[in-house]
Amino acid sequence: MELVRGHSAEINTTAVDACRCGLPTQPPEGGSWWRPDLDADPGPRVRAVVRYGDKPELRRVVRLENNSGWAERGAMVDFYSDRTPPIFWAGVGRCWANTAHPVVAVRESGSGTWDISA
Repeated sequence: MELVRGHSAEINTTAVDACRCGLPTQPPEGGSWWRPDLDADPGPRVRAVVRYGDKPELRRVVRLENNSGWAERGAMVDFYSDRTPPIFWAGVGRCWANTAHPVVAVRESGSGTWDISA
């Protein structure tokens, strides 16, 4: 087995920018994004978001009817969707490692795929 070596600045940057869950902790360059733990809910115009770097097909967070909170949906989380309580906006960006991540808006296309909304 060979050890990978790099400059300490490269290693430190990678450690700071990535969470234990594997997603980036820094927001995307350009476009609209929110940090739910710091920013206000963007309002009803945004119906679904995804943690930046995550795949919406696997795990996204959608606004519930009557503005009663948010819920995770997708192939990785729909097993118990009927028993999962709503999430408040402030918790939408939190991952399993309890790290706050930036989120970006997504929308479902006519073909059933999910795209980042600009």
